[in-house]
Amino acid sequence: MDMVARQGPSPFDAIRQDGPEGERWSARDLQPLMGYARWNDFQRAIERAVSSAANTGHDVDLLFRASPEKETGGRPRMNYQLSRMAAYLVAMNGDPNKPEVAAAQAYFAAMTRQAEVASSPAPREITAAAGPVPYREQAEILSILRPVLPEAYATATGKVIMARVMGERPELDSSETPLYASTFLAEKGHKPKTVAKFQSGFGSRVSNRYFKVHGRRPGKIPGPAGSRIDQVAVYTEDDRPILEQVYREIADLIDDFEGGGQMRMSA
Repeated sequence: MDMVARQGPSPFDAIRQDGPEGERWSARDLQPLMGYARWNDFQRAIERAVSSAANTGHDVDLLFRASPEKETGGRPRMNYQLSRMAAYLVAMNGDPNKPEVAAAQAYFAAMTRQAEVASSPAPREITAAAGPVPYREQAEILSILRPVLPEAYATATGKVIMARVMGERPELDSSETPLYASTFLAEKGHKPKTVAKFQSGFGSRVSNRYFKVHGRRPGKIPGPAGSRIDQVAVYTEDDRPILEQVYREIADLIDDFEGGGQMRMSA
Protein backbone atom coordinates (compact mmCIF):
# COMPACT_ATOMS: atom_id res chain seq x y z
CA MET A 1 0.00 0.00 0.00
CA ASP A 2 1.46 3.37 -1.07
CA MET A 3 1.17 5.76 1.81
CA VAL A 4 2.77 9.15 2.32
CA ALA A 5 3.51 10.37 5.85
CA ARG A 6 2.00 13.76 6.76
CA GLN A 7 3.77 16.24 8.98
CA GLY A 8 1.96 18.09 11.73
CA PRO A 9 2.43 19.88 15.05
CA SER A 10 1.92 16.69 17.07
CA PRO A 11 4.32 13.71 16.94
CA PHE A 12 1.25 11.56 16.32
CA ASP A 13 0.39 13.79 13.37
CA ALA A 14 3.94 13.42 12.10
CA ILE A 15 3.62 9.63 11.74
CA ARG A 16 0.05 9.73 10.45
CA GLN A 17 -0.23 8.31 6.93
CA ASP A 18 -2.77 8.74 4.11
CA GLY A 19 -3.76 5.98 1.74
CA PRO A 20 -6.72 4.45 -0.10
CA GLU A 21 -8.21 3.28 3.20
CA GLY A 22 -7.88 6.68 4.87
CA GLU A 23 -5.71 7.60 7.84
CA ARG A 24 -3.40 4.94 9.22
CA TRP A 25 -0.66 4.75 11.84
CA SER A 26 2.20 2.25 11.72
CA ALA A 27 2.30 0.31 15.00
CA ARG A 28 6.11 0.30 14.81
CA ASP A 29 6.15 4.10 14.53
CA LEU A 30 3.59 4.43 17.32
CA GLN A 31 5.51 2.15 19.72
CA PRO A 32 8.25 4.64 20.83
CA LEU A 33 5.79 7.54 20.99
CA MET A 34 3.79 5.57 23.56
CA GLY A 35 6.89 4.95 25.68
CA TYR A 36 7.51 1.28 24.84
CA ALA A 37 11.13 0.22 24.34
CA ARG A 38 10.31 -3.40 23.40
CA TRP A 39 7.93 -4.55 20.66
CA ASN A 40 6.81 -7.57 22.68
CA ASP A 41 5.57 -5.30 25.48
CA PHE A 42 3.77 -3.02 23.03
CA GLN A 43 2.22 -6.00 21.25
CA ARG A 44 0.38 -6.91 24.46
CA ALA A 45 -1.43 -3.57 24.28
CA ILE A 46 -2.26 -4.31 20.63
CA GLU A 47 -3.60 -7.75 21.55
CA ARG A 48 -5.86 -6.25 24.23
CA ALA A 49 -7.07 -3.67 21.71
CA VAL A 50 -7.85 -6.43 19.19
CA SER A 51 -9.88 -8.27 21.83
CA SER A 52 -11.83 -5.08 22.66
CA ALA A 53 -12.62 -4.54 18.97
CA ALA A 54 -13.67 -8.15 18.44
CA ASN A 55 -15.88 -8.17 21.53
CA THR A 56 -17.77 -5.13 20.25
CA GLY A 57 -18.38 -6.53 16.76
CA HIS A 58 -15.77 -4.55 14.79
CA ASP A 59 -13.92 -5.93 11.73
CA VAL A 60 -10.55 -6.64 13.33
CA ASP A 61 -8.76 -7.34 10.03
CA LEU A 62 -9.89 -3.98 8.67
CA LEU A 63 -8.95 -1.98 11.78
CA PHE A 64 -5.64 -3.78 12.43
CA ARG A 65 -4.20 -4.33 8.94
CA ALA A 66 -1.30 -6.84 9.25
CA SER A 67 1.75 -5.47 7.42
CA PRO A 68 4.91 -7.56 7.96
CA GLU A 69 8.14 -5.71 7.16
CA LYS A 70 11.17 -7.29 5.48
CA GLU A 71 14.53 -6.93 7.19
CA THR A 72 17.84 -7.32 5.39
CA GLY A 73 19.27 -10.76 6.13
CA GLY A 74 16.58 -11.64 8.64
CA ARG A 75 13.00 -12.78 9.07
CA PRO A 76 10.14 -10.35 8.39
CA ARG A 77 9.11 -8.50 11.53
CA MET A 78 5.45 -8.07 12.39
CA ASN A 79 3.77 -4.71 12.01
CA TYR A 80 0.24 -3.34 11.71
CA GLN A 81 -1.26 -0.41 9.86
CA LEU A 82 -3.75 0.89 12.42
CA SER A 83 -6.94 2.75 11.60
CA ARG A 84 -7.91 5.71 13.78
CA MET A 85 -10.21 3.46 15.84
CA ALA A 86 -7.50 0.79 16.18
CA ALA A 87 -4.91 3.35 17.32
CA TYR A 88 -7.45 4.74 19.80
CA LEU A 89 -8.06 1.27 21.23
CA VAL A 90 -4.32 0.59 21.48
CA ALA A 91 -3.88 3.85 23.39
CA MET A 92 -6.75 2.99 25.75
CA ASN A 93 -5.19 -0.43 26.40
CA GLY A 94 -1.68 0.91 27.03
CA ASP A 95 0.17 1.12 30.34
CA PRO A 96 -1.69 3.83 32.33
CA ASN A 97 1.50 4.60 34.27
CA LYS A 98 3.25 5.91 31.14
CA PRO A 99 2.75 9.65 30.50
CA GLU A 100 3.27 8.92 26.79
CA VAL A 101 0.21 6.63 26.87
CA ALA A 102 -1.86 9.38 28.47
CA ALA A 103 -0.77 11.74 25.67
CA ALA A 104 -1.77 9.15 23.05
CA GLN A 105 -5.16 8.64 24.72
CA ALA A 106 -5.84 12.38 24.65
CA TYR A 107 -4.72 12.71 21.01
CA PHE A 108 -6.73 9.81 19.58
CA ALA A 109 -9.79 10.62 21.68
CA ALA A 110 -9.72 14.14 20.21
CA MET A 111 -9.20 12.80 16.67
CA THR A 112 -12.10 10.37 17.04
CA ARG A 113 -14.36 13.08 18.44
CA GLN A 114 -13.54 15.49 15.60
CA ALA A 115 -14.39 12.83 13.02
CA GLU A 116 -17.70 12.04 14.73
CA VAL A 117 -18.74 15.69 14.91
CA ALA A 118 -17.79 16.30 11.27
CA SER A 119 -19.52 13.24 9.82
CA SER A 120 -22.67 12.66 11.87
CA PRO A 121 -25.80 14.83 11.57
CA ALA A 122 -27.59 12.76 14.23
CA PRO A 123 -29.22 14.41 17.27
CA ARG A 124 -26.58 15.28 19.83
CA GLU A 125 -26.31 15.32 23.56
CA ILE A 126 -24.30 18.24 24.94
CA THR A 127 -22.15 17.48 27.99
CA ALA A 128 -19.68 19.79 29.70
CA ALA A 129 -16.90 17.21 29.73
CA ALA A 130 -17.25 15.45 26.39
CA GLY A 131 -18.75 18.03 24.05
CA PRO A 132 -21.39 17.10 21.48
CA VAL A 133 -21.60 13.33 21.01
CA PRO A 134 -24.43 11.45 19.23
CA TYR A 135 -26.32 9.00 21.44
CA ARG A 136 -25.28 6.02 19.32
CA GLU A 137 -21.60 6.93 19.63
CA GLN A 138 -22.02 7.38 23.39
CA ALA A 139 -23.34 3.82 23.59
CA GLU A 140 -20.49 2.50 21.42
CA ILE A 141 -17.85 4.27 23.51
CA LEU A 142 -19.41 2.87 26.68
CA SER A 143 -19.37 -0.64 25.17
CA ILE A 144 -15.70 -0.35 24.22
CA LEU A 145 -14.58 1.05 27.59
CA ARG A 146 -16.83 -1.03 29.84
CA PRO A 147 -14.14 -3.63 30.70
CA VAL A 148 -12.05 -0.88 32.38
CA LEU A 149 -14.91 1.03 34.04
CA PRO A 150 -16.27 0.51 37.56
CA GLU A 151 -19.50 -1.48 37.18
CA ALA A 152 -21.65 1.07 39.00
CA TYR A 153 -20.43 3.85 36.74
CA ALA A 154 -20.96 1.80 33.55
CA THR A 155 -24.47 0.75 34.61
CA ALA A 156 -25.48 4.29 35.51
CA THR A 157 -24.11 5.72 32.26
CA GLY A 158 -25.94 3.09 30.22
CA LYS A 159 -29.22 3.93 31.98
CA VAL A 160 -28.75 7.64 31.34
CA ILE A 161 -28.08 7.11 27.62
CA MET A 162 -31.08 4.80 27.22
CA ALA A 163 -33.44 7.11 29.10
CA ARG A 164 -32.47 10.15 27.05
CA VAL A 165 -32.72 8.25 23.76
CA MET A 166 -36.28 7.28 24.74
CA GLY A 167 -37.12 10.83 25.79
CA GLU A 168 -37.41 9.85 29.44
CA ARG A 169 -35.93 11.32 32.60
CA PRO A 170 -33.06 9.16 33.91
CA GLU A 171 -33.83 7.61 37.28
CA LEU A 172 -30.81 6.34 39.18
CA ASP A 173 -30.30 4.89 42.61
CA SER A 174 -27.90 6.79 44.84
CA SER A 175 -25.53 3.81 44.62
CA GLU A 176 -25.41 4.22 40.82
CA THR A 177 -25.07 8.00 40.48
CA PRO A 178 -21.40 8.92 39.84
CA LEU A 179 -19.76 11.59 41.99
CA TYR A 180 -16.26 13.04 41.52
CA ALA A 181 -14.07 15.17 43.77
CA SER A 182 -13.82 17.93 41.14
CA THR A 183 -17.57 18.15 40.49
CA PHE A 184 -18.25 18.06 44.23
CA LEU A 185 -16.03 21.12 44.75
CA ALA A 186 -17.62 22.87 41.78
CA GLU A 187 -21.08 22.21 43.24
CA LYS A 188 -19.96 24.13 46.33
CA GLY A 189 -19.69 27.22 44.15
CA HIS A 190 -15.91 27.35 43.95
CA LYS A 191 -14.21 28.84 40.91
CA PRO A 192 -12.32 26.64 38.40
CA LYS A 193 -9.01 28.00 39.72
CA THR A 194 -9.92 26.89 43.24
CA VAL A 195 -11.09 23.47 42.06
CA ALA A 196 -7.83 22.95 40.16
CA LYS A 197 -5.83 24.03 43.23
CA PHE A 198 -7.55 21.73 45.75
CA GLN A 199 -8.79 18.83 43.63
CA SER A 200 -5.73 16.63 44.14
CA GLY A 201 -5.34 17.18 47.88
CA PHE A 202 -9.07 16.93 48.53
CA GLY A 203 -9.26 13.78 46.40
CA SER A 204 -6.39 12.17 48.30
CA ARG A 205 -8.06 12.86 51.65
CA VAL A 206 -11.38 11.49 50.42
CA SER A 207 -9.67 8.36 49.07
CA ASN A 208 -7.96 7.78 52.42
CA ARG A 209 -11.23 8.26 54.31
CA TYR A 210 -13.03 5.94 51.86
CA PHE A 211 -10.34 3.29 52.48
CA LYS A 212 -10.87 3.53 56.25
CA VAL A 213 -14.63 3.06 55.80
CA HIS A 214 -14.66 0.35 53.12
CA GLY A 215 -11.23 -1.30 53.41
CA ARG A 216 -10.50 -0.65 49.73
CA ARG A 217 -9.78 2.22 47.37
CA PRO A 218 -12.48 3.68 45.09
CA GLY A 219 -12.61 2.61 41.43
CA LYS A 220 -10.95 4.82 38.83
CA ILE A 221 -11.54 5.76 35.20
CA PRO A 222 -9.53 7.80 32.67
CA GLY A 223 -10.50 11.45 32.94
CA PRO A 224 -9.23 15.04 32.94
CA ALA A 225 -7.01 16.02 35.85
CA GLY A 226 -5.88 19.59 35.43
CA SER A 227 -4.09 19.92 32.08
CA ARG A 228 -3.59 16.19 31.50
CA ILE A 229 -5.46 12.91 31.26
CA ASP A 230 -5.13 10.75 34.35
CA GLN A 231 -7.00 8.15 36.38
CA VAL A 232 -9.71 9.84 38.47
CA ALA A 233 -11.56 8.27 41.39
CA VAL A 234 -15.27 7.54 40.96
CA TYR A 235 -17.57 7.75 43.97
CA THR A 236 -21.38 7.58 44.09
CA GLU A 237 -24.05 9.62 45.82
CA ASP A 238 -23.95 7.02 48.61
CA ASP A 239 -20.43 8.30 49.34
CA ARG A 240 -21.43 11.97 49.57
CA PRO A 241 -21.31 11.94 53.41
CA ILE A 242 -17.60 11.04 53.20
CA LEU A 243 -16.92 13.92 50.81
CA GLU A 244 -18.95 16.31 52.97
CA GLN A 245 -17.03 15.26 56.09
CA VAL A 246 -13.65 15.85 54.44
CA TYR A 247 -14.84 19.12 52.91
CA ARG A 248 -15.83 20.50 56.32
CA GLU A 249 -12.31 19.79 57.54
CA ILE A 250 -10.69 21.89 54.80
CA ALA A 251 -13.38 24.53 54.18
CA ASP A 252 -11.38 27.19 56.05
CA LEU A 253 -8.31 26.49 53.91
CA ILE A 254 -10.32 26.88 50.73
CA ASP A 255 -11.96 30.08 51.98
CA ASP A 256 -8.56 31.49 52.89
CA PHE A 257 -7.23 30.75 49.40
CA GLU A 258 -10.21 32.37 47.68
CA GLY A 259 -9.81 35.33 50.01
CA GLY A 260 -6.26 35.89 48.79
CA GLY A 261 -4.31 33.74 51.25
CA GLN A 262 -1.86 31.02 50.22
CA MET A 263 -2.43 28.34 52.86
CA ARG A 264 -1.29 24.90 51.75
CA MET A 265 -3.17 21.68 52.24
CA SER A 266 -1.50 18.29 52.73
CA ALA A 267 -3.18 14.97 52.03
